[in-house]
Amino acid sequence: MSPAMLLNYVAVCTDLDLIAITDHNTLDGWQRAREFQLRPENDHLHELELVPGLEISSRDGHILGIGISKLIPRDMSAAETVAAIHEQGGLALAPHPLAWVPGLKDFAGVGQLVINLPFDAIETRNSTVTECWNNVRVAWKNRRRPEPLAEYGGSDAHFLWAVGRTWTEYPGKGFAALRRAVADKTTQASGLTWGAVSLLRYFHDRHRWKHFCREHNVHLADV
Repeated sequence: MSPAMLLNYVAVCTDLDLIAITDHNTLDGWQRAREFQLRPENDHLHELELVPGLEISSRDGHILGIGISKLIPRDMSAAETVAAIHEQGGLALAPHPLAWVPGLKDFAGVGQLVINLPFDAIETRNSTVTECWNNVRVAWKNRRRPEPLAEYGGSDAHFLWAVGRTWTEYPGKGFAALRRAVADKTTQASGLTWGAVSLLRYFHDRHRWKHFCREHNVHLADV
């Protein structure tokens, strides 16, 4: 999806009032989305709060940095990555911490490191179909810790139909309220995983978009 497609979909097809764009190892997607949102003709998007973020490929697995403004290098250790996020005043989140899919080395969480590192919150509801059982395991493990982390839900959306499948509820509204809720551990993960039909639609649309971009010599982010 392009940044423009994402924002219009959120505004028309979901009840979300705050979203974080967390592309892998780049802030370009958030910057393009912000530019699109601020166009005068897009007043239907002005009430949506758009938070910058990154899904960082640390040596130990994926880590989310939310509320940051500068790029954080990939391939650092998980501890170094969390520290770099906190240096910018961001929230360090542990997405799909127990994820492991044969043949998909890049889709991995930090595993048991989530216990020892100062993460601000842990994802207990991920919409990816591979995490259906892992969501239960992560929530079970977290709630049996002496000091459980705040829990959140993330759609991990790589295509439009996944956006808003899972979400985070918390008291108040906006990113400042989310920070307080994470600190107070009053966040709640909600929503469902997507299934095989959505995956087929994703591959179908991916094929069509790649063909369109080749034919017109454009990139999807430009559409």
